[in-house]
Amino acid sequence: EEVQLKFTAPRWPGVYIFAVCLRSDSYLGFDQTHDIKLDVKEAPEVPVDHPQWDLSGEEEESKPEGEPSDISEFATDEDVDDEDDE
Repeated sequence: EEVQLKFTAPRWPGVYIFAVCLRSDSYLGFDQTHDIKLDVKEAPEVPVDHPQWDLSGEEEESKPEGEPSDISEFATDEDVDDEDDE
């Protein structure tokens, strides 16, 4: 049987050796220990500036200047109607 072991890699790059212990609760003398060598590489940089993520221009266009919108983008039509009645 094949089993996937999922765990977080070490924070710093380098070669790490982990000991995997297999234990049987059903058979005596079946316990096994295996060493697993893991070569951790440095993580690539995460892009922080991307044109797709630049939302500053879109928000300014949707609101008239000087008039901030009091209505949440998550408000329903019923919420908006209730506020107008007050």
